[in-house]
Amino acid sequence: MSDSNSSTSSASASGGAGEMTFPHVYDGYAEGDHRGWPAHVEKFIAIIRSGPASGGTDYADARYYLDRALPKPTSASKDLLSAAVDHLPGVAQTITATNLAELPLNSHLLAAGTAVQVFAVYTRASPGAKMYVFEQSPETAVIVQISSAAAGAGEYSGKILGGVASASASADLAMPMGLTVPSADNALILNVEEQSLSGHRLAAGAYAVGIIRGATADVPPKRIVLIRGALGRVDSPTTLGSTSDASESAETTTWSRDTDATPLDLYVTCRVVYNPAGDQTLYAFLRKCSFDARGELVSVGEETRVTVDVTEVCS
Repeated sequence: MSDSNSSTSSASASGGAGEMTFPHVYDGYAEGDHRGWPAHVEKFIAIIRSGPASGGTDYADARYYLDRALPKPTSASKDLLSAAVDHLPGVAQTITATNLAELPLNSHLLAAGTAVQVFAVYTRASPGAKMYVFEQSPETAVIVQISSAAAGAGEYSGKILGGVASASASADLAMPMGLTVPSADNALILNVEEQSLSGHRLAAGAYAVGIIRGATADVPPKRIVLIRGALGRVDSPTTLGSTSDASESAETTTWSRDTDATPLDLYVTCRVVYNPAGDQTLYAFLRKCSFDARGELVSVGEETRVTVDVTEVCS
């Protein structure tokens, strides 16, 4: 059977002279059983919302709430597209659309405010339902800058850098290297190194490469970015040992990267020297080894000489 959009029965699939070739599959074997041309496809610009127009919860899958949009009135034909929500009565509309690029993982990673091109398609039902789709691959790999520790352990507030880097092989690395740093935090950064650990080990201002894997419930939402480490904190270290402690009691203070979440200054004895041809004094030489809060060695100080014992003339 042919549907309402089929061409006349005189057309055939052979594509001979004066005949129309059908680009679609058969519904049957009879000449009139070719499927007809598809329905008119509507397409337009839309801007992603953070939730429905009436308020409430955003989708958590590949569907998005969108506002119909159009180029800004001041745009010229050769300008870079800058879209704005269409408020024209009878045209203004908030719709639901599925992002085809996110269907395989059923993710929801595009940020509110992103402009997309939407297509309207119809089901083969009577009456047919109109559905909206678009295809926009989300930006998953990003560079982030840590701003501060968040309330949760191992979590940080930060910024996702944008733009295009400008670098030269002859110039030293100096982030952000031409990338754009937002004025406000737009990311919740999760450091997977700190899984199940208390505290915060990463330094404010540090950069890291991460992957976007979701969004917070904030308004506007922040992108959830997973990273594995960055430069560690070096402020307010725990100190073990010294160059002047004369106590004869064993020191019981301990340090653990997993439980303390602090940097560490550790004094170690590098060598012990007694020179009978010299000043005949027993010396110990100590160095301070500084570790960041991730347990990474940051610096080793110069030696400090400590007198252990001085020889005396026996009476």
